[in-house]
Amino acid sequence: MGTTLKTFDGRLISCQALPPKETIFGDTEGMNGLWQIAEKVAGASVPILIVGEKGTGKEILARFIHSCSPSSNALFLKLNSALPDGHSGNEVVFRMGSPGAEGQEGGNGNGSSGPRPCTLFVDEVAEADPARQLELLQLIQGFTPFISSDGREVPVSLRVIGTSSHDLERKVAAGSFREDLFSALSVVTLRVPPLRDRKEDIPGLVTYFWRIYSDRFSCRSEHPSRELVRRLQMHDWPGNIRELENVMKRYVVLGKEGVNGIGRKEGRLGKVACMPSNGRSVSLKQLTREATQALERKIILQTLQETQWNRRRTARALNISYRALLYKIKAAGLLPETADGDVSTDSRESLNLNGNAA
Repeated sequence: MGTTLKTFDGRLISCQALPPKETIFGDTEGMNGLWQIAEKVAGASVPILIVGEKGTGKEILARFIHSCSPSSNALFLKLNSALPDGHSGNEVVFRMGSPGAEGQEGGNGNGSSGPRPCTLFVDEVAEADPARQLELLQLIQGFTPFISSDGREVPVSLRVIGTSSHDLERKVAAGSFREDLFSALSVVTLRVPPLRDRKEDIPGLVTYFWRIYSDRFSCRSEHPSRELVRRLQMHDWPGNIRELENVMKRYVVLGKEGVNGIGRKEGRLGKVACMPSNGRSVSLKQLTREATQALERKIILQTLQETQWNRRRTARALNISYRALLYKIKAAGLLPETADGDVSTDSRESLNLNGNAA
């Protein structure tokens, strides 16, 4: 085997099902063009850079491209030392050997020898430190990558997809991002527009989020009315699709009260004084924080009850990490740390190198 250059952690991500293609790309001309390009590059192994504001759905686009891969069992590996909210996955060792090195063991998962297809997703490449930038450049330039688990090493054929919400050209000019990495990574650059530039797609997104969270939270909220959708289309959505998703979560649980202020002039004010009945002046920010905490506590409690207080199942249902759920449970005073419910599921699952994550 070739000389080992670097060893670092990655995450084999087991994501929830993708939204329908029509929901991801909508009806606007710009998104339809993005759809066509994404399908064209899906079958190639060229590096891809996806740029756009935070919350625009860059990772969803990366996963869509990965799902269109010619290999039905390709791995989706997210290069991140911390498992983000919304995912569950197995930690694996991801390392590189010299160019042309061959693996000790492996197979591509179809019973034949050869590298296992793999998409390496790198979120916010602009935030990578110099050492990580060099590692990514080496990967793109042909160093043989391996994934390791349980003492086994499997070579992978790699496609790198990176995202950035920053102006990488400006960072290159400032010397904080490698010019050669930018050049290598941006062979194909896809730009995801902000939600304010594709408001025609808001009705479809609203219906999609309403359906999935009505099922997930077991709530019987009314179907969003035309008047509500019109109000949502009036909003500028600085947080993009992620902000709209959170608004729809509140709507599903609280109904119209959960979207008060959205799409109205007062909904865009940063901080105003409120005068409750007791005459005490408080800020809108404080009231919003308290309402959000109360709503979050209600949702967590309801989901815990539905899963019979199984915390791992609850974390998956709520699309957050297990550690984040434990913190929120403790902060809300919902469950003592010694409570039972999922002791038997605490053991770490092992990576199945001949298929998807177990």
